[in-house]
This record gives sequence, structure tokens and C-alpha cells, in this order.
Amino acid sequence: MQDRLEDGLVVRVTGGEVRVRVGDTLVACSLRGRFRVKQRDLQIVAGDRVRVRRDPGVGPVLEEVRPRESWLSRYVEREGGERLIVANVERLFVVASIEDPPLHPSFLDRVLGAAEWGRAPATLVLNKVDLGKAGRVAELRTVYAGAGYEVVETCATSGAGVDALAERVDSGIYAFVGQSGVGKSSLLNRLDPACRLEVRAVAERTGRGRHTTTFSQLFPFRGGYLADTPGMQTFRFPAGDETDVAACFPEIAERSGGCRFDPCTHSHEPGCAIKADVEAGRVAGSRYASYLDILAEVRGRARNRGR
Repeated sequence: MQDRLEDGLVVRVTGGEVRVRVGDTLVACSLRGRFRVKQRDLQIVAGDRVRVRRDPGVGPVLEEVRPRESWLSRYVEREGGERLIVANVERLFVVASIEDPPLHPSFLDRVLGAAEWGRAPATLVLNKVDLGKAGRVAELRTVYAGAGYEVVETCATSGAGVDALAERVDSGIYAFVGQSGVGKSSLLNRLDPACRLEVRAVAERTGRGRHTTTFSQLFPFRGGYLADTPGMQTFRFPAGDETDVAACFPEIAERSGGCRFDPCTHSHEPGCAIKADVEAGRVAGSRYASYLDILAEVRGRARNRGR
């Protein structure tokens, strides 16, 4: 009689060990060889929905990874490819501080582009709004709401805007991503102090510093799960084809049909509708600059692969 397959959720991956929640039980699974291949469709990360076989002879074995509904990933130079961070993200919260440290639109646009690439709904969280100059917060809201993103303004110190974040967290898998110092941990403390205490306890047991996360992990969080992500100073766009870049900028993708040439890279071609929209203020100049920067990066990778 064939052993029964059980549904599970991957909550931690480190080295060759995969911990899976099956019902109310957390089990350590071994991997079939085919899952050790480093490709996006085969990597195992926290958030993956899997099927597990309980083999009396060898213990629990991970047999199948279900198709992902969404994911967050980034390009890692030393690996020469895309690395998954978390799978099946219900919502990605991209946290930026208005000041201290100053906001970097290029970083935001890269993470938001990665969310589009991975089909992960994204919300921009503008934190430390109490430090912002008059009009700066409104300006940023106009830029990103105009690009189609939900924007929430917060102050982790006073708790302003935290209730609005809490309303957007339910029983799914959530990730908060931001550069170091933007107040991500302070916001999480406001949302669910028990979760952050558990993250800290694991870090102390494993000796991991705040910038040395080497595996993905989920923690219980307000009825769902929180993906543990490190503070990041840089974020490389994950897709490998230049045609993917425009598709990951919603305001550019929806206006591309008016271009003279098809396909159009919106960089040098005459009769480009996107360049006309930038000049007319219908597409934010900062977003277009980020688009060109990412396009150049992706083109550079393609040239390096061809050598």
C-alpha cells in the first residue's frame, strides 16, 4: 500500500534541511535529488506549499512542490542568477523612511519591480513621516499612487498609521522589505511584539546578525505568517530579459501601446509614447530614471553572458 501524501507549508530552509508544517506538527524533511537544482521552479523556500510522504524507513520526505501563486526574488551577482526569498506572498510591504536614512527611489522601484515580476501585491509604507519636509510625503504619494500602488503613511514612534497596516494583514504570508534603518523592526513590534521576540530569539540561538540571514523562515504573525528578511542596502532586479523590465512598471506597461515601434524599449526610439508621457508629467521622471537604470543593468548581464 502506498504511503499517503500530506499537504504542508515550508516554514524554514537552511542548508539541506527543510522544515515543514504539516497540520499542527513541524517536521524536518529530506529532499529528493531533483529539488537540489538551483532554478526558480525547483528551489525550495519558505512559503512553498508542498506534499510530504512519511516514510517509516527514512522519515518525512518532500515529494512535490505545488505551483507558486506569487514570490519575491532578486538577482544575486555571485550566483549569476535569480534567488528566491519567499513564496506565495499575500502582500509585500516595501518600507521606506522619509528621512534618517533618506528615501532612495531607485531601491524602492527595484523592489516594487521585483514584486510585479513575482505577482506579489505590493504596498508602499512611508515611515517616519514626522521627519519629512512639508510637501515631500504628498509628492511621494502622488508618484506611487499614480503608478498604481497603495501607499500607507506611518510613524513607528507614535504608532500613527499602524492600524492601517494591521487592517491589511490577515491569514496569509506577508513580507516587510526595506533598507537597514528605515524602521521595519519598529513597525513589526507595533504590529505583533510576540513575533519580533521570536525572531530575535532564533537569531540569538543561531548567532545570526541582522545583516547575515542565510536562509528563509516564516514566523506566526497576526493569524498568518511573516517572512524573515534582512535589511538590504541594494536590490538587483531579478528578471533576465530587457522586455520584462517595462512589464514590471505598471504605468509604463499600460501606456506602451502608443509607441511608434513594437517592441519599443522606451529608451532611444523616436515616436516613443513613454518618453512623451515623461515630458508631459504623466509618468514620473524618477520612475522613468529607475526604469532606464534597471534596463541598463539587465542589458549588461546579457552582454556578460554572451562573452
